[in-house]
Amino acid sequence: MAMTFRFRPFWQILADSSEAATLTCDECFIILEYLADEAAEGADLPTLHRAVQSHLARCPDCRAHHLQRLSKLEAELAARKNVPAAPG
Repeated sequence: MAMTFRFRPFWQILADSSEAATLTCDECFIILEYLADEAAEGADLPTLHRAVQSHLARCPDCRAHHLQRLSKLEAELAARKNVPAAPG
């Protein structure tokens, strides 16, 4: 079975990004990746952060995925620095 993604154009998400903005899981994953890339460049996007945090607070599946992704990224960063990763 092919996976289908449900998401709105990025401009619609930005236009609707308020404290009450509701993201789908697919939109949340896309925005998390975008925010990670932008954070690496030093950008701060508080509106998108609030929308993602709101979704993660309501969605245990996305929250678990996000925490696994963070652990993996921390381990990769620690490996590059030759520093042991924090247990987690």
